[in-house]
Amino acid sequence: MINTLKADFYRIIKSSLGFYSIAGLIVLGIVFGFLASTDNPPQLMVQSGLSNGALLIPVFLTNIFMIAWGHEFSYRVVNNSLIAGMKRSTFFFSKTLLTFLLTILFVTTFAGSLIGTTWFLKGGFSLTVALKPLVAQIPLYLAASCLGILLFNALKASYLSVAAFISIAFVGDTIFSNIVSTYLGKLDFILDTLFFSNLRMVTDLSAVSSNQFQTIMISSVLYGAAALFISFSLFSNREFK
Repeated sequence: MINTLKADFYRIIKSSLGFYSIAGLIVLGIVFGFLASTDNPPQLMVQSGLSNGALLIPVFLTNIFMIAWGHEFSYRVVNNSLIAGMKRSTFFFSKTLLTFLLTILFVTTFAGSLIGTTWFLKGGFSLTVALKPLVAQIPLYLAASCLGILLFNALKASYLSVAAFISIAFVGDTIFSNIVSTYLGKLDFILDTLFFSNLRMVTDLSAVSSNQFQTIMISSVLYGAAALFISFSLFSNREFK
């Protein structure tokens, strides 16, 4: 698995895969830093930037899915790897780990740019307080990446997987919330577990109760684990010609 990851990172660096996304995230962090009201304390500026960034970062995550999964399926890399004797489990979990590492890299790149811009505008401040909402967001972003892995393994065409992920990220929670509120009122507790909505909520930890925060974290882990289990089942039984 380690050799596969090394080969993947060499391929990413050699072909500049993800370079434009990284550059875009840096620019996005700078823009949100300047757009935040300088009348607010720096911690609130960082919280505002992380909250607004959660609306757009899912778009950048689709590039990760294309790098880790779309490229392998489209160019028959998975076929050649399995023919060469690589186990399906090794291939799947190496790509999953690659997805997680790139997700953390993308999110921390945006956050680093945002925090650096805020530091430039406001001067020194407590990084510990500013980093707390970022640490709270990362499990939710990893849960979102598990959803992307599921879509790329469930749908045969990469463009359909990307379109489905963006649609779910932008309007999925809203549609689901309306359905539950209108027709399934007894299940409204599920609304606390919608991780795309929670990505913005956890940026203000003072407004989240300990029980609510626990629900958010546990549900994100459970959703991510379920998505990975289904993805691996689909991948294990998928025919590659």
